[in-house]
Amino acid sequence: MPRKRHFILQNTRKLWMEIVKYSRICLLNKKDPLYFTAGKMENKNKLIKDLTLSLYSSLNLEKSLHETLVLLKKYIPLDVVHVFTLDLKKNSLDYLAEAVDKKGLLLDMKIMLNNSQIKEFKKVKPGEIFVLNSSASPALKFIQRHFIKRRESGNFDLSSPFSIMLIGFEILPTLLGGFGMISLKENSFKKDHVKIMNSVKRHLTGAILNLLHHREVVRKNEELKREKEILENFLGRSQEKIIGRDSGLKEVFKMIGQVANLECPVLILGETGTGKELAANEIHRLSWRSDRKMVRINCGAIPETLIDSELFGHEKGAFTGALNRKMGVFEQADKSTVFLDEIGELSFAAQAKLLRVLQTMEFRRVGGHIPVAVNVRIIAATNRDLFKMVQERKFREDLWFRLNVFPILIPPLRKRKEDIKGLAVYFTEKKSREMNLERIPEISEKEFEELKKYPWPGNIREMENIIERSIILHKEGIFEFDGLLNTGSPEDKKGDNLLSQKLLPLEDVIKNHIKKALQVSGCRIEGKSGAAEILKINPSTLRSKMKKLEIKLNRTTE
Repeated sequence: MPRKRHFILQNTRKLWMEIVKYSRICLLNKKDPLYFTAGKMENKNKLIKDLTLSLYSSLNLEKSLHETLVLLKKYIPLDVVHVFTLDLKKNSLDYLAEAVDKKGLLLDMKIMLNNSQIKEFKKVKPGEIFVLNSSASPALKFIQRHFIKRRESGNFDLSSPFSIMLIGFEILPTLLGGFGMISLKENSFKKDHVKIMNSVKRHLTGAILNLLHHREVVRKNEELKREKEILENFLGRSQEKIIGRDSGLKEVFKMIGQVANLECPVLILGETGTGKELAANEIHRLSWRSDRKMVRINCGAIPETLIDSELFGHEKGAFTGALNRKMGVFEQADKSTVFLDEIGELSFAAQAKLLRVLQTMEFRRVGGHIPVAVNVRIIAATNRDLFKMVQERKFREDLWFRLNVFPILIPPLRKRKEDIKGLAVYFTEKKSREMNLERIPEISEKEFEELKKYPWPGNIREMENIIERSIILHKEGIFEFDGLLNTGSPEDKKGDNLLSQKLLPLEDVIKNHIKKALQVSGCRIEGKSGAAEILKINPSTLRSKMKKLEIKLNRTTE
């Protein structure tokens, strides 16, 4: 019996020890670093596993950072995590991404540091963990002032002292990476927190390097795509032929040569179909920005609700359907040229936003907090009378003055008749090649004269269409334009019909009118409802006119 009792007591003691041990682990606050140390090896492995899953959960750096923040907050006091790079050659600190409680966000923020600030950051050796308080760090104080001054941090407040724990890692000999953990209180990070991060730093930095490598691959692909577009544009320009360079467009090309290498905006004016985009291409081709693609946008083709997104881009989740971050026209054209076609079609609200960008060369993406600075050259074009629109308050006067620095007027085709023959030959050859014709049709001198007589309301675009139509109709016959040059607008046709009508002499018109008045009045001249009252003239005057025009008063007046 005693042996049995001893066995029971011994096993009961072991059971209670296990219960107490389990209870101690469960009752500890998960935010307390002791939770990690009390859990022994299995908790460390679990943290490494969870951290790896969070960092590899997505190839999007901002999403992975947010997952990591949520996980690390269980072990250490955290408000923000971010990833940055330190370029030792350029003395620049580039913030790439950050994460707060609600979400992660990609950044594109560069801060230039002096030598003493760089020296402070160099203390963070690759693989080591470094703890700093903003009140005791000149470099952090400078960064803090930079954030506050530019108001670039819309997600958290850095106006009060804070503490940061850094893990550095080497990317290249002169390029260091960093993973920063910020607490918005001083002296937040203790030795136990450093121990926790020491145990996972190898896995953490490896995963971040992988994400940065993926980001660099994406950037390189975009760069190769851009270079491909530049090459295609260059090949396209080398084959492009501009008719009238030395004749009808001589003055235009002289002005293009004067302004191409300058930075001022250019406003290209002209009727529809005169070739305003060709002039914009030539300005860009002759400028120092020609190694990058000129970005074009038709302002009249953008819905009012999408104008901000198209021009300035948007952040992921900024509105319904914004599944990814999108670069706007101005961001795509950084260090290049933006061609704003049909700028007269922009609404007043869009004009105000465009004016702001032209003044500061900065904007915010839709749903974004960080200003994006760009360096772009503006070329605008319109077929409307902007000055008249300003007078009618349909176009902002301040935007007009901002754009109208160097206006270039493209003359209509009817005012450069010397170019018509060259254009007709060029379009004939071009369209014949596109249709794979064995023989290129020839245009007789008689047909050239017909082309010169036509007013060309649709300018060069209309000529291209008429040439193509004529080739389709006369592939194997005589090249003619009969019946093709009379296709004007309905208003033009209406005017032509009125002019073609036979006009009567004035006396015959008056005679017929008096006869109709006599018919209505029953051949009565005076009195109520008489012809004189209908015509609103004196009865004696009516009789005098009837005598002069030999109108007889009878019941069968015609």
